[in-house]
Amino acid sequence: MLSVALCGHQFCVECMKQYVEAMLLEGRVPRCPHYQCGSKPTLRSFASLLTPKLKKMWEQKIQEDSIPVLDRVYCPNPICCFKCSKPFCINCKVPWHNNMSCGDYKSLVPNPTTNDMMLKALANQKMGVMIERVVGCIHDNTLRGILFCIEQ
Repeated sequence: MLSVALCGHQFCVECMKQYVEAMLLEGRVPRCPHYQCGSKPTLRSFASLLTPKLKKMWEQKIQEDSIPVLDRVYCPNPICCFKCSKPFCINCKVPWHNNMSCGDYKSLVPNPTTNDMMLKALANQKMGVMIERVVGCIHDNTLRGILFCIEQ
């Protein structure tokens, strides 16, 4: 059995391992799964259960959660799965526009809608890639539309 330090609730080690992995893959910080508890277990107390990749995901999520939601900036690169290292403008949150002001860039490139921005944020939160249909029938069976690609 494994005990959550802050609340003392106990769970099967294998069940807790699967739960923590599922939470991290969904982009959420694990909490005590006991009904209406919500205590946050520490990474240290669960480190022995996790693969190095899951530990890194948990550390990244802790860092991300330390930044207020309105101050978070996600990579605007639509093919970025994780740390693409491509520069972007932190002021207008678009790919870097060298030797061009944000206003000049925005006049050349139309503004995305609020829904587009929310969709991009969701894809980034899920560490995914968006693919947009630009041609073709919506009824064909080829892979088009929006795709979220989760690294495994």
